[in-house]
Amino acid sequence: MRSFPEVTLDDVEHHECPYVEIAALTHPGAVRANNEDQYAIIRRSRQSEVLAKSFSLGEPEIQEENIEAFWLLLADGLGGQVSGEIASATAIRAVMKYASELSSWVMRPLGELRSDLETRLQLYGNAISQAMCQQVQENPELSGMATTLTSVYLFGNQAAILNVGDSRSYLFRNRKLQQLTEDHTLSQQLQQQGLPEKMADAYRNVVTRCFDTSGKTTSFDLFLITLEQDDQLLLCSDGLSDMVQDDEICQLFRLGDPIPQTARNLVNRALRNGGRDNVTAVLARMGELGEFVEFDTTASSE
Repeated sequence: MRSFPEVTLDDVEHHECPYVEIAALTHPGAVRANNEDQYAIIRRSRQSEVLAKSFSLGEPEIQEENIEAFWLLLADGLGGQVSGEIASATAIRAVMKYASELSSWVMRPLGELRSDLETRLQLYGNAISQAMCQQVQENPELSGMATTLTSVYLFGNQAAILNVGDSRSYLFRNRKLQQLTEDHTLSQQLQQQGLPEKMADAYRNVVTRCFDTSGKTTSFDLFLITLEQDDQLLLCSDGLSDMVQDDEICQLFRLGDPIPQTARNLVNRALRNGGRDNVTAVLARMGELGEFVEFDTTASSE
């Protein structure tokens, strides 16, 4: 195990927005030299402004529209060494590129929202798979690379959580921590079939669902939740969740620190506990929220 300096607040990426505060931090860990984790924080807006008009009907002025949405993404590359790092970066880059090409990126919670989200997200998944296959065509030595992806799409007080693999998304609300996603691992499958957790634990790093270079469609889990003021969301790689138990994560949130400090505390705790893998944490704290339509919160799996 190599020595490492603990991360500082200067290492934390931090953004304060009108209704959400976001912090992110990644570290290669205490064992690995390279970092196969990647993250991205995307803010997109749709803004209209009346610069001039030639009429007046004696009615109230049309209000200018300024809509913002945020997408938090975290990917953990599989395949070892360079290929894992490239896989996770390829997935994040594919999402960013595809999002930039869509004119209707910001979505209102109207109509058949779940169906619309599933259709849109499957298109993003296809874009990731195509980008991964393109990488292998150009660099055959990358064959077999793969990546997890967990993401949270925020629009007002609504959150859509997508998950593929064993990276996790958590919700901290009212001093309680809840894991929102389900690990796509052989260990999880065996536990669901009745095998005791201690016996199944040997297979916790065997990922059963991921984005890879096979060209096949990747299924994903989709969860929709309505957020409340002061809710906090955590996206993390298994380098954090394997090293820091849920009760420890909850304790660190309960300290009530600003989220850059919480991000730092989480990563440093994982490093102190062994840091056997890359460690990444992306956090969001909800501020004052407006009036929005609530989601149907029934979970869905493709």
